[in-house]
Amino acid sequence: MKDPEPIEIEEAEVEELIGKAKEGRLDVAEQKRLVPLLKTLVWLERTLLETRISLSKLRRILFGKKTEKDPRKPKDPPPGGDGGAKGSDEGSGSSDPPEGDDGAKGSDEGSGSNDPPAGTTEPAPGGQQGKQSGTSDANKPRGHGRRAAADYPGAETVFCSHDQYQPGDRCPLCERGRLYRVTPLVRLRFTGQPLALVKRFELERLRCATCGALWVASMPSQTSPETYDVSLKVNLALAHYHLGLPFKRIESFQNLMGMPLPDATQWDLVEQVADSAYPVYDYLKKLGANQPLVYQDDTGARLLSLIRENGADPPPKRKGMYTTVLLFAGEHSICLYFTGRRHAGENLDAILGLRDPDLPPIQWMSDGLAANTPKQHKEQTIDLNCIVHGRRKFVEIEEYFPDECTRVINAIGTIYKHEAHCREEKLTPLERLAYHQEHSRVVMDELKAWMEQQLEDRCVEPNSRLGGAFDYLLKRWDALTRFLEIPGAPLDNNLAEQAFKMIVRLRKNSLFYANEHGAYVGDVLTSLIQTCRLAGINPLDYLTALMENRSAVFADPGAWLPWNYRDTLENEPQVIPSGHSPPVLGQLDRLGVAVPQ
Repeated sequence: MKDPEPIEIEEAEVEELIGKAKEGRLDVAEQKRLVPLLKTLVWLERTLLETRISLSKLRRILFGKKTEKDPRKPKDPPPGGDGGAKGSDEGSGSSDPPEGDDGAKGSDEGSGSNDPPAGTTEPAPGGQQGKQSGTSDANKPRGHGRRAAADYPGAETVFCSHDQYQPGDRCPLCERGRLYRVTPLVRLRFTGQPLALVKRFELERLRCATCGALWVASMPSQTSPETYDVSLKVNLALAHYHLGLPFKRIESFQNLMGMPLPDATQWDLVEQVADSAYPVYDYLKKLGANQPLVYQDDTGARLLSLIRENGADPPPKRKGMYTTVLLFAGEHSICLYFTGRRHAGENLDAILGLRDPDLPPIQWMSDGLAANTPKQHKEQTIDLNCIVHGRRKFVEIEEYFPDECTRVINAIGTIYKHEAHCREEKLTPLERLAYHQEHSRVVMDELKAWMEQQLEDRCVEPNSRLGGAFDYLLKRWDALTRFLEIPGAPLDNNLAEQAFKMIVRLRKNSLFYANEHGAYVGDVLTSLIQTCRLAGINPLDYLTALMENRSAVFADPGAWLPWNYRDTLENEPQVIPSGHSPPVLGQLDRLGVAVPQ
């Protein structure tokens, strides 16, 4: 039975409908109002009897998904000379300016180009218009796309020379001046193709009529010697782990295109990408361990091999499965994922074991959950807690305690307005600290004093949901207010939450990993893809370079990081053959990911 749509109805209206139904005087509109209520009741009864459903999901279905953001309001005209903060008081802490029209600076997305046909006239700089074939800067037609041509660094560039004139030729219009080159006019054209494009080569064969010798034509010299090109392997890895496309869905799509690519073959190809990349993944662990700040969180995962273990007799001591994200911030941002039975704190412990003991403690941002604590190396950390998680406690109960919750939410909103001002003014960490100490400390001190007074005066029941929300903030107050003590300390854990988007998208589409080996391959590739995104590097080009220079990557993974691999390629233009011996299946800790022979 289909899930019911959320229904907004007051208790008084329900009582009125019941009374009219007992008396048999429901009109048509009231009968229609009653139908969805009865359907919801039937659905609820069947769901509770036949299925397992969490209270949070049940609440979401019946009452709709609640957002933490306030309804958008029309923007007021910007006041003249107001240098105040433009931040929002939403818990997300977003202070980015609204997206405006980028202006199509020479771009032309899609059809309907505004550029003149070849051989027609554009206005001349001096206002002259004629039937010249050249172009000018005056009255240049604007493209209608929302992105500029410079936003497509990965596009293939084709230079189109003029078919009639060359630099230095005399102007055909005035017959006095000489033509010279100006900045080319850029027009974009988009084409599509299947994910895997198959090219069929039919090699001519000639047989001798006398001796029977067979002579076969050669493949074109520019053709890859491998059946599956490196570009296909990397594209599959990005399609599966970044876009979240399951291998079966890609297989179905390729069948529709008449170019089949079985899901098992896709896995073999993607596994080879991870085999070339795992030395960099291991190197990034050491590099991340020495960064000054780490964002940490985890989410649920599904591994079929571990699920089967959970049903064994006796069952394992720990049945949970998690994917942890550790996002390190410093000179370079590094994002690492770990999937298995270990909690986020245990994964962070393993990384901190690689940290230089002479470095100061790492700033560790999390949501304050006990499982996130690195118990073995806690002395090497300064714990920071997420204000957004604390704010969420009040958003969830705002309907029941509107006055108290509004006060807390507005106070946190003020802090984010101050943070937005710091970003707009591009303050240094020390300047940001001084600004928050001057403007935000009084807000936080007043909020803490008010909550403590509410509990002391028994205005709030400690065991109520509001009392629990107060307790959540007060117990973590020092960790929540590190931004008032430490330069550069963040307010929230939003960056880690954002890094989970790719993992959640993959989980919702592909549902599970088959075993721990498959999860490790996923961790390697998702970590490198996300690190490339943070560094502004094209992951397609990067993973391709790792595969084409596999032996060099194994010899010196530190020279093949997303932010320095291009320099390595320039210094070593020759392509090193990938002759490194493949690792052995089952020895992942020592040799990495196994490649089928």
